[in-house]
Amino acid sequence: MGRFLAAVLAAAFLCGCQVDQKYSQTELSALQTREYTATLDATFDAVVNALFDSGYVIRSSDKRGGFVSASRVQGDAWSGYHAGMVQVKIEGAGAGRTSVRISTTDGGQQHVNKEQIDELLNLIDRRLLTSSAPVAAGRGR
Repeated sequence: MGRFLAAVLAAAFLCGCQVDQKYSQTELSALQTREYTATLDATFDAVVNALFDSGYVIRSSDKRGGFVSASRVQGDAWSGYHAGMVQVKIEGAGAGRTSVRISTTDGGQQHVNKEQIDELLNLIDRRLLTSSAPVAAGRGR
């Protein structure tokens, strides 16, 4: 009975271990990059606001250079806390189009965090959609 319990506990512990998924360069680019139909200024503002919405603290930003670096504390009391960082590169991609590429680090090491990247790209989507949505005609009084 003791061996069985030890085996079950060991299996449960090992199931909690995360193995980094390997991505090809094409997959990585598709995961990290998205193009928007918006100006560079509007996209930069949407990126900064999406980072704030997600609880990040902006560490450095350069609107002219199209770069933002931000961090937030992640984790919990059980597994421990650590700083998760993101770097965002924003570039013009043609007339009225902008490309956004997000890379993530964990503990100072490059680490692809798909959930974190998707969360930010979706927030940027929403920010750009709401900022470019047509204003509804006001009701006369």
